[in-house]
Amino acid sequence: MTAFLQQVVNGLASGSIYALIAVGYSMVYGVLELINFAHGDIFMLATFLTLTLILLGVPWPLAILLGILAGAILAMIVERFAYRPLRNADRIAPTITAVGAALIIQNVALATWGPQTQPFPLPFGSGLIQLGGVYITVLQLIIFGMAGICALALYLLVQLTPWGRAMRAIRDDPTTAELVGVPVNRIVPAVYAVGGGLGVIGGILFAAYYNAVYIGMGFTGTMNAFVAAVLGGIGSLKGAFIGGLLLGVMQALAIGYIASGFENTVAFVIMIVILVLKPRGLFALPTASRV
Repeated sequence: MTAFLQQVVNGLASGSIYALIAVGYSMVYGVLELINFAHGDIFMLATFLTLTLILLGVPWPLAILLGILAGAILAMIVERFAYRPLRNADRIAPTITAVGAALIIQNVALATWGPQTQPFPLPFGSGLIQLGGVYITVLQLIIFGMAGICALALYLLVQLTPWGRAMRAIRDDPTTAELVGVPVNRIVPAVYAVGGGLGVIGGILFAAYYNAVYIGMGFTGTMNAFVAAVLGGIGSLKGAFIGGLLLGVMQALAIGYIASGFENTVAFVIMIVILVLKPRGLFALPTASRV
């Protein structure tokens, strides 16, 4: 039982990271029904930038804030030049431009930092807290805390602010929202910025948790986050968050009880099963249909 609980704790830690990244996916999809395929590379580049600032002697809090800001700005740039001109086009067109934007970001990062994996310095120490027979690291506590704070802040932002009401109006009917005065071309970039910022937080926690920053981390984090979003119901912020936690726990149990290296297999098996049995996910947003 102790081993099981230890795997659950480990899974909740990695799942919290997936949840933060998945929410960025779901925010964009929930508003525009578009998949931001550049999302992973945005947080990858911003995480590299954060690492560079830290190595240059910039204080940790300021380096992290600058990295989050860089990710938010880069997400808005991608929206402006890769998505907005094709917002009303056939879905394949913005998908292709998003993949193109992702490749551009990847190559910029590759030319700047190279292909080598770089360690991510940990300022949190390596302390352990024992609860019964279960060990929780200081970093895991920080991950749980950051995930909880971000989830609460996002809920308050979406539900209780004029920006959140405007975002929900665009999600329900973008044409009508624009007709009644909702500034669509200001709200949508802000959605990308918030999603990009949350992705950077997840990327920094990912780098700290695995002590590695590398070009492929955007793809690794993105694929798990995408599965989490599909599991929870892509477009649903609550679903993306819960889906991330569930995926992390199931991957950790697969590592503990099957074999290390099976976590990605489990992720894709879960996605296939969910798509077959419940294509819209576990917590998909309700939709109206004409009868």
